[in-house]
Amino acid sequence: MKAAIYYGPGVIKVEDIPKPDPGPWGAVVRIRYVGVCEIMDGAAWQRRGFNAIEIGKARGHEWSGEIVELGPNVKGFEVGDRIYQNAVFKPCFQCEYCKLGDFWKCVNWRNGLIQRGIHGAMAEYLWIPFLTPETAAKLPEDVDFKTLAMVEPVGLGTGAAKKAEPDDVTLVMGLDIVGLACVAKLKELGVKRVIGVDVSDLRVKAAKELGADIVVNSLKDDPVKAVMDVTKGKGADVTILGDKRPIALLQAIASTTTAGVIWLTTYYYHPFVLDPSVKAGTSFWIGPGVSYEVPPINFDPKLVTIHTAWGTLGPRVPRWLEAAELMRSGKITAEKHVTHIFPLEKAKEAFDKAMDPHDTIKVLIEI
Repeated sequence: MKAAIYYGPGVIKVEDIPKPDPGPWGAVVRIRYVGVCEIMDGAAWQRRGFNAIEIGKARGHEWSGEIVELGPNVKGFEVGDRIYQNAVFKPCFQCEYCKLGDFWKCVNWRNGLIQRGIHGAMAEYLWIPFLTPETAAKLPEDVDFKTLAMVEPVGLGTGAAKKAEPDDVTLVMGLDIVGLACVAKLKELGVKRVIGVDVSDLRVKAAKELGADIVVNSLKDDPVKAVMDVTKGKGADVTILGDKRPIALLQAIASTTTAGVIWLTTYYYHPFVLDPSVKAGTSFWIGPGVSYEVPPINFDPKLVTIHTAWGTLGPRVPRWLEAAELMRSGKITAEKHVTHIFPLEKAKEAFDKAMDPHDTIKVLIEI
């Protein structure tokens, strides 16, 4: 089968590799579309989160597809089912949990994780070593495969949105597909005031269409000032931060009220570097043309609490089903929010394009 194999930052090659077998507890999924994740894939592509153990494996953890083969011990699924599972990993089969058949609790799961221990979904077929109703969601057939390929990031956005109450002024910084899903869910939940911030006019416009009350392009206007103007100097009650630039974290802290909460939906790989000589326009450095050269915060003790919104390794099926319903409603769809689709043979071009936040919302690879 064809697969896009990752060989380090900036290098990915389409090669022939063996088609997987389901094994006794697993399944083989025919992949239709796979998303390029701005955070995980972007980090590996741009050297920020590069890990040598990922060399030689297909990437891809945002995918859509249907089961084509099942192991004899799998219950609750049939060939033809559209499913999603994350994380996908090969259990060690040696720890006490694996010996009990409770593979989800494998203590050595990181060694077998897709993109590290086994191939990811940038391939014609994906091996899921174990499949249960507690670990995988059976997705609706009336949602197209392009849209279903966004179920993982949309699920993260819907989960993050639940951190806010209806009366909270909620700031969403970073309007990629996670941030846009967050905006859509916040408004569905009745949150009265939602502020969306991004560096891209395209994404800012999409947030406005999803119901954001106020939108700000932070390369053109001061997002901290905008939030303080709206809240009369109080700041946002809840900030959901998906912008991976260090300046965005500083802006988030400055925009959040005393004793407020910031929920992270991204990573920060680099030390904070405030250097005007660094080339502008990159996704993770601060410099000329990237809003501020001086951090907009005086570091007074604001008592802000910062949490990570990634969730745990445990079952996430309800979140993916909720994401599917948000997409079924027409709020988040491939037609509206997938800006670019590349064939597998052009995986490198897909990665390069996905690194440009100004021209993209979501980039998919068609298998």
